[in-house]
Amino acid sequence: MNIVKITLIVFLFHCCNLFSFAEGDGKKTFSLEEAQSFAIEHNLNIKNAEADVKIARKKIWETTAIGLPQVNVTINYTDNLSLTTVLIPDFFGGNPDEMIEVQFGTQHNALASITATQQIFSGPYIVGLMAAKVYRQLSEQNLEKTEIDVKEMVTRNYYLILLSEEIRKTLLQNYNNTLKTYKETKAMFKQGFVEETDVDQLKVTLTTLDNSVNSMERQVKASKNMLKFQMGLDLEVPVSLTDSLNGILGKINLQLPGENDFNIDKNIEYNIMETQVELASLDLKRQKSEYLPTLSIMYMNNWDAQRTEFNFFDSDKKWYETELIGFTLDIPVFSSGSKISKISQKQLAFEKAIHTKKLIRQTLEMESQQVKFDYNTALEKYLSEKENVKLAKRILEKTRIKYKNGMASSFELIQANNQYLQTESNITSAIVEILNVKIRLDKITNRL
Repeated sequence: MNIVKITLIVFLFHCCNLFSFAEGDGKKTFSLEEAQSFAIEHNLNIKNAEADVKIARKKIWETTAIGLPQVNVTINYTDNLSLTTVLIPDFFGGNPDEMIEVQFGTQHNALASITATQQIFSGPYIVGLMAAKVYRQLSEQNLEKTEIDVKEMVTRNYYLILLSEEIRKTLLQNYNNTLKTYKETKAMFKQGFVEETDVDQLKVTLTTLDNSVNSMERQVKASKNMLKFQMGLDLEVPVSLTDSLNGILGKINLQLPGENDFNIDKNIEYNIMETQVELASLDLKRQKSEYLPTLSIMYMNNWDAQRTEFNFFDSDKKWYETELIGFTLDIPVFSSGSKISKISQKQLAFEKAIHTKKLIRQTLEMESQQVKFDYNTALEKYLSEKENVKLAKRILEKTRIKYKNGMASSFELIQANNQYLQTESNITSAIVEILNVKIRLDKITNRL
């Protein structure tokens, strides 16, 4: 039994060491889906939108409670340190022409009351309760939109980092190839086979490539900082990405969606505008309901005591009870046109919301067409750049062979190298472009 315990302790100790080693550097790796999920959980804008949903739910109960019974208990105690003195004719002494000093009341007075009110009918309350529920719906839709926007931003920055890293790799590869050619050319110059101009041209190209590599490294760091900010991750935490542009491209369907894939009723921006129209309509109804009467009931029970000494807790002393119940009917009669003016404003706001809804619908329909045009253009560009890379690489390899054999100048080699570098950059940019257009397409078709 002791051997089993010792073995278990040693096993747990090694597990802890392995865990500490794995987490020691604090580095985090993310695929695209993992980055999106992490952002949904930790992004501060999403947390604020979630708080708005909770606030809206509490607001519903707050509005509901207005129409429920309201009970208040009041306890009041007064110590008349000096009673008020009043001069009155001396009717008691039979000499009314003379004034005598009289003090009324008692020094210690206490009042305990309980009041209960219940709203029977109120038009604004009924409409307000409906509006509170719609407001909660709006907050939930805003949360959904915020999550979609965050996923879009994270995805775009993820692509931007991969793009920058790919360009950096291409630049570094070209730098190493050019450096090798530069060393070979420099050796040939010392032996008198090439001119010094060829060496200088390669040196200029090396310097330019070196600056470009350093610039792209800074771009990668800046893009990672932006990604970490959008994910809700500390900027000090090192991050590496596990997906590649070609890997992501290979997972998606490059075929353009059909005409019927766009359903505006499922678009979150349009749904939000529909809810805002509904809120504007309820706001107009609430203002019109101000013309309706309101009815409420009230019940009150008072106990008061008047003492010359502070003995309110003496059970032998008497408290005087007052009890009443009443109704209040409030009927609006005349407001000098202020209600009509408010209704007119709400009517115009409602019409404005309807116009905005139509405008958003037209904009989204136009965007759905435009994004398909852009997708076709990006796809055609990607396919053509893919062929250009093969051709530019073939040209560069042949030019290098010719240069070594003295059949091509250094200028031709640099030109071929720059052409290959440009095509590599173009194909990477084309991949990112088609992926970014795909994001727009997925967003407008509610697939993001």
